[in-house]
Amino acid sequence: MRRALTGGLVLLVAALSLAVYWLARARTDALAAAQDREMAVQAAAAHAVSLMSIDHRRIDDDLKRALATSTGPQRAQYAAGQAALRAATLKNKAVQTGVLRASALASIDGGRRTAQVLIVGDAVIHWEDGRKAPPEERFFRWRMDVTKASGLWLVSRAELVQ
Repeated sequence: MRRALTGGLVLLVAALSLAVYWLARARTDALAAAQDREMAVQAAAAHAVSLMSIDHRRIDDDLKRALATSTGPQRAQYAAGQAALRAATLKNKAVQTGVLRASALASIDGGRRTAQVLIVGDAVIHWEDGRKAPPEERFFRWRMDVTKASGLWLVSRAELVQ
């Protein structure tokens, strides 16, 4: 009887230990997934603000910031157009100030390596080149693909949507 009771207690302790381990692991996985979702959205939001905020007085820093938050096709596309953007910004002494209005995760893959984020932002542009034009409002709506590379979420594609 005593031997059966001891054996039963050992099995009970083993089962409880396994259950605690399983719950702890599930909680850790859930927290990691939540963090990945949040970081994917933050990366897309940061990239959007970089794209919307361009100032002729700090254009080189603005261009570097947009490149630093992108990868793959998006980085290549932005790098290819940055000389023209730089020239136009300096010529017109443009100052565009962007504001993020909303960002939301649309989807994330099961392995948490890629995600799609929806972004809404607005910008006001004015010119300091002496023209008397009123400030111009611009409205941006993006669908951004973000990719986790070396532990960082970076925008790999940014598509303007209506």
